[in-house]
Amino acid sequence: MSVAITHGLTIAITGVLLIGLLNASGALLDSQEERISHDQVSEINGDILSHINTVDRLAANGEAASLNVTLSYPDRIMGSYNYQVDLRGNGDPAVLEVRVPRLDQSITRELETKAGIDPAQDSGPEITISLCDGSITLGGCS
Repeated sequence: MSVAITHGLTIAITGVLLIGLLNASGALLDSQEERISHDQVSEINGDILSHINTVDRLAANGEAASLNVTLSYPDRIMGSYNYQVDLRGNGDPAVLEVRVPRLDQSITRELETKAGIDPAQDSGPEITISLCDGSITLGGCS
């Protein structure tokens, strides 16, 4: 074989291997991004749920009280994506959902509270959990 053919084959094989490597690394980065965003959404959901349970315990003492707890979180998931927090009490049981519409991701957890739930929405970076006339809501008392 001539030197030119050998060099040509070497360059072609190297190119094919590099293309395969770049494709594989792109898929790996996409799956890592999805995992990290899911972890962030799950962490925010769990923390808000914990604070709602604390507010519910405070409401269970039987005294009429109003209370606001403001929680600070990152303003975006992975630095790029806005998220929405939904508190829904229409069903039994009530649910807390944190969702990232642009990533088509959400984490929903059931709430078991003694206090009533007033459905509401809030968005980061500051989420306010409120106890208003014996009911838990987001965003403050109206």
